Amino acid sequence: EKIPKQEKIDSKSDTILIGDDFKGFEYQLSKCCNPIPGDKVFGFITIGEGIKIHRFNCPNAVHLMSKMAYRCIKAKWKSDKMIERVAAIKIVGIDQLGLVNKLTDIISKQENVNMKSITFETEDGVFEGRLKVMVYDTVHLDQLTRKFEAVEGVQRVMRWDTEEDQQ
Repeated sequence: EKIPKQEKIDSKSDTILIGDDFKGFEYQLSKCCNPIPGDKVFGFITIGEGIKIHRFNCPNAVHLMSKMAYRCIKAKWKSDKMIERVAAIKIVGIDQLGLVNKLTDIISKQENVNMKSITFETEDGVFEGRLKVMVYDTVHLDQLTRKFEAVEGVQRVMRWDTEEDQQ
């Protein structure tokens, strides 16, 4: 019986094409930064868990790239394989009557966006909304973000992707 040969990874020249099998090595999208197609990403060769794909602006990226650069590998998205992924958005602003309706209305009118979860909290006239939506890529997410930013009362819209926030 032949054991499938796993090629050695050369982190200087190899590039993971996300969407393809990479030389028999498994890779997974990292939970700490939840990358989606369009994000600038890199692979980190773990011990025992294959390759983890991180965003360049991941909270852990600076540590990984500076202290363990020899275990980092180039990665990019294979563009023709469109798969919906979860993106989390935090919206902060001044609480106003009908604001939640305006935000959910934007999502329902946005083509190819499905909402997974939504929570809103208000304290002293300031609201914080957290949404999880299914999007195809960063272009898709940016369109949605801009529409949220245009709503009166909304002050900040940002991605929130830290692991502890999503548990």
